[in-house]
Amino acid sequence: MQIKAEELVCRLLCALEKRINPELQSLNQADIRSLYQVRGKLAEDFAQPPRLTDLAIYAGMSVSKLKTLFRQIFGKPVYAYYNMLRMQEAARLLKEKKLSVSETGYALGFSNLSHFSRLFEQHMGLKPKKYAMQQ
Repeated sequence: MQIKAEELVCRLLCALEKRINPELQSLNQADIRSLYQVRGKLAEDFAQPPRLTDLAIYAGMSVSKLKTLFRQIFGKPVYAYYNMLRMQEAARLLKEKKLSVSETGYALGFSNLSHFSRLFEQHMGLKPKKYAMQQ
């Protein structure tokens, strides 16, 4: 059984080796600094979602380069990362500031509170009201 298990592991590794790996872009210090500044910019204003073109101009790179390098460094696309930051801020507002669900949703730029609740539940695992009531 041990030999069979080793054979299966070997086959798995061979199959993984044959996968097409996306090429990683080369990074320089200026690009890395710019991307961390973009990440900081995402957290400045949660009420108004940033536009990729504005972020690319701010970073001094094309939109496609920004999207590729951002995902490479932070592991998520720009908008998914922005939503993650927004949901972390929502959790903080619900717990620390004791804002209601609607106040929190509107403060973070959501006009549709059911969309806010669904997104919050996807990120935090609980509906916002239940999350706020937890100790």
